Amino acid sequence: MKTIIFLLLPILFFGSDLIKKYNTGQTFEFAENDMLLDIQNNIANNKTDISKKLSDYKKIAKDKVNKYKPSDLKELTPALKNNIFYPDMRYTNPDNIYDNNGNVIYPKGFTFNPLDYQTLHQQIIVINGEARDEIDWLIKNNYTDSIKYMILLSNGNYKSIGELLNQPVFYAIPAITDKFKLKHTPSIITQKGNKIEVKEICLSCKKDTK
Repeated sequence: MKTIIFLLLPILFFGSDLIKKYNTGQTFEFAENDMLLDIQNNIANNKTDISKKLSDYKKIAKDKVNKYKPSDLKELTPALKNNIFYPDMRYTNPDNIYDNNGNVIYPKGFTFNPLDYQTLHQQIIVINGEARDEIDWLIKNNYTDSIKYMILLSNGNYKSIGELLNQPVFYAIPAITDKFKLKHTPSIITQKGNKIEVKEICLSCKKDTK
């Protein structure tokens, strides 16, 4: 409070003259141009060049999306025989899981089968998208253009194959191929009760299996 009174005393004694003295002095205009105005002028003066760069950027980005393929896809070879197997789908908890009070509800090492609690509603068909005979087999057996089937690729371009089949297709990423123990194509993945059935189809065998 004493400091405030001390600062106010000169104003009380000398009045507005003191304030006027501190407000007097020469002023100058900003030397710099308005930044927003400079940006607008630059766009206007270089509109053609900027439009070309934007168009090139869009083309590059579109090409990257169209040619996208995960770099870590696992190589699956053509099935040399018709085969059926049932991969172990059990999951083992790697660490303790606690509730909000710090109590262990699922201990480390706890094992369960997810298929006891959920259902795989679609059949998953895995093919090599670069093998024309596998694509033809897919179409021949009516595995396309149906919500009953999900098509996964172990290789090939998802966009061109999706356009050919007239439906979305996806990649069989390692998390899928490892979990289902996939080694060959074509493979058909189907849930049977609380088990997963993987059927490997040999297209080069005399008797083809759907």
